[in-house]
Amino acid sequence: MDWPILYKQVLKVKDTRSPVGVAVMWTERSVVADLLKDTNYCAIGNLYSSAGISAMIRNIYANPQIRKIVLWGADLSRSGQALLSFMEHGVDDNYFIQGDEKGGQIEKEIGKEAIDLFRKSVEVVNLRGKPVSDLQKTIRQWNNGAIPPFSEPKLFPTSRPKPFTFPSEQIGFRIQGDTTAVTWLKILTNIMRYGRNKTTRYTQENELKELLNVMAVVYNENPDEPYVPHYFPFSKKDLETYYPQVLSAKHIPGIAYTYGQRLRNHDGVDQIGNIIDLIKNRPFSKKMVAFTAKVKEDWSVVNKGDTPCLTQVLVSIQDGRLFMTTHFRSQDMVHGWPRNVFSLRKLQKLISDAAGYPMGAFVMVTHSAHIYSDDYELVEKILKENYEKELGFTSRQMFHEDPRGNVTIEVGEVATHGVGRPTKYAVKPPKTVEYEIVVKLYAPGGGLLLKEWRGKTAMDLYIAMINIGDYLVDPSHLIYIGTELERAEFYIKTGKPLAYNQDPAANKEL
Repeated sequence: MDWPILYKQVLKVKDTRSPVGVAVMWTERSVVADLLKDTNYCAIGNLYSSAGISAMIRNIYANPQIRKIVLWGADLSRSGQALLSFMEHGVDDNYFIQGDEKGGQIEKEIGKEAIDLFRKSVEVVNLRGKPVSDLQKTIRQWNNGAIPPFSEPKLFPTSRPKPFTFPSEQIGFRIQGDTTAVTWLKILTNIMRYGRNKTTRYTQENELKELLNVMAVVYNENPDEPYVPHYFPFSKKDLETYYPQVLSAKHIPGIAYTYGQRLRNHDGVDQIGNIIDLIKNRPFSKKMVAFTAKVKEDWSVVNKGDTPCLTQVLVSIQDGRLFMTTHFRSQDMVHGWPRNVFSLRKLQKLISDAAGYPMGAFVMVTHSAHIYSDDYELVEKILKENYEKELGFTSRQMFHEDPRGNVTIEVGEVATHGVGRPTKYAVKPPKTVEYEIVVKLYAPGGGLLLKEWRGKTAMDLYIAMINIGDYLVDPSHLIYIGTELERAEFYIKTGKPLAYNQDPAANKEL
């Protein structure tokens, strides 16, 4: 069998006859391969999340010569702990890993019998936090004697969902929410619906769904007390572990670099410190930017490692508040995006406090916003169980504040007079009363009158307001305006113009 059957382009394979595999979680595979250049092993692979355990089981059943798994490296998302929980406690009736705080799930197609045999026959040795010498010694020890395979080679079926792709503008999506959680659910919905299928080397089926240039706006996430609901694929404890990678220049063994190193000690320059100083001296400046790229270094290893996904951080002071915009070349929107938002919002708070300005909104622009096919099933489950609950809408109540303004709709008189040549003793013709719809756009919060439209029918106003999308941005607001125009016209046509009121209770006549 051509092995490995999954992640062929990613795994570092040395000797398929060796009984030892190495799971290094977030530590770079190439770094570990260099450390083990004089040591025999079957393969080295990253276990970024518990979703990868199913792929590990499938690969090992395809090559049942593997009897030992060494767990070593930086366990930044506690995926290693999930593997240990799986090996010790197994799965429940729904194939969720027992004892895993993040609720990882094993693919049901593998089956309980195969899972139990795997747990019985394969040994996982936890060397997290141990020195390299322990890693080398343990692997050499296991390669000294022949260990028979625990099974005949076996493949398992798969029933992974293949989401349909709706047509779209393809590039440039604006998605917003008060919290990271709400914004995240909206992003996942858009990618699953509109994301284009694309090849990748990081999934079992070498596939992902991708949107280009997603601008996500988070308005009110409190970095000191972040809202981290249960359905995130990580916990608050995981976030606390992750924050130093963005906020601190501290080096993490086995990790080539962190965002914190590139932001706080970029060739000896603390870019965040310089931004804070610049705000204090020239808050009107447009120069408050931090970069992560080291062009010569990053491009010299472009096919050997990863260049930073975060490319730059920009800060601006406007209306007495500090706004932050971040740019990513690429993001795993399931596991990476929310962690990045929470940590960079924390960085925004750090700069705001040091510079003496309250925080404004946070923006994250992602060029390649993608969901890996390995996570399709997880995402569909998260959205099905939480999307509508989190938005808090019902069929009778769905209201957004439009950041660009509010609209009032009224029915008013249009006075006209009969036509004819006046004479000296002519009687003044009786006044004819007609009515029209008056639409007024005000600044948010009952502010200034910004614009006014008038027309006798909803269609007249539709034509006059054809560019209403330049004045208002919330789709539900625009739909609401359309329904109110129809209601106003209905009252005029039925001879009850003065009975029209905006926003009444449901009217059975309509």
